[in-house]
Amino acid sequence: MIKTRSLIIFFTLLLPCFLFAQPATPVTDFSKVDSLAMTVKYDGDIARLTKQLTDPFADKLLKVRAIFRWITDNIEYDYKFYNKTSYKGKEPKPFECFGDSMTCETKKQVWENSYINKALDNKKAVCQGYSMLFARMCKIAGVEAEVVPGYIRTQYYEVGNMGDLDHAWNSVLINGSWYLVDVTWAAGGCTADEDGKLLAFVKRLNEYYWLTPPADFAKNHYPEEPKWVLIANYKQDDFAANPYYASDEVGNIKLISPKSGIIIAKKGDTIRFKLKYSGHFDELQINTNIFQNPDVWMLEYISKHKAMRVPDTLAIKKQQYVKYRQNGDTYEFAYIVKDNTLEYLEILFDKRRVMRFKVKSSR
Repeated sequence: MIKTRSLIIFFTLLLPCFLFAQPATPVTDFSKVDSLAMTVKYDGDIARLTKQLTDPFADKLLKVRAIFRWITDNIEYDYKFYNKTSYKGKEPKPFECFGDSMTCETKKQVWENSYINKALDNKKAVCQGYSMLFARMCKIAGVEAEVVPGYIRTQYYEVGNMGDLDHAWNSVLINGSWYLVDVTWAAGGCTADEDGKLLAFVKRLNEYYWLTPPADFAKNHYPEEPKWVLIANYKQDDFAANPYYASDEVGNIKLISPKSGIIIAKKGDTIRFKLKYSGHFDELQINTNIFQNPDVWMLEYISKHKAMRVPDTLAIKKQQYVKYRQNGDTYEFAYIVKDNTLEYLEILFDKRRVMRFKVKSSR
């Protein structure tokens, strides 16, 4: 969670040219690095912490991995801070300075130091703290890293728009190539109530956000500065046109067709889907604004104030399933448009929404 328009308003970063031919994510056994990261304790000195983590390794890739793994294991998402700010529509106060550039730069360093130290002392942060801490530790280790503010798409109804400009992640330079890291999302996730208020943080390492290939990262991230997208000719419109991916499935699905999350179709057209899926499902369903498979669970009250979830036999009988062809990890299926009022399609695996597409009529 970060407000970026006024965060740094007094100086310009001069960054190297970008080579859009992004190398593949390095495949390395990180078991020794990860094991070390699990044992190192913070004693109030960030420089000593970083050196303990990174000095045993000469390769910058291993240094960065040690930093990444320590942060994801030791820093929790500060969901209570989120509830006090973004959830209530009160964004946290960003750093502002209106003096001369040298004075502002000094004040900014003091502010950053205080912000980072607070995250380390409390072992809690929101995305701004995660990304600033990662960049600072990389700098101490002699690795160039940048904080990248930008847009994220997390809600199923955001297909066709940019989502929110309220997140931050990192770009890190390893052995001459830039890679993308989201330490916040890699650390775990939060449970929430029906109104979006966060209830708890669940620590769970998500390797998907470790040196994520740019094309995969761009499924739900778009930088405020387009040069950090690391994909040639990839624009805001391309990002907005992505389908929605469920957060726990984004790393498992590779869409082959259609090519966009925005589908142009009319009554009588057949929309053909083809995707690769590394997980497993048995039943495939499609929900639309015209037809929704009913929830197969209902509440049964066993006392005035106590209820339990039980199967809804009538709803189970009303379920509609889609036939599909499977060849290894590749799945193909189709949907025939029956009405020009079709607005969206949701793909369900075993009754869980995993993707959503927006439909525009071509009539």
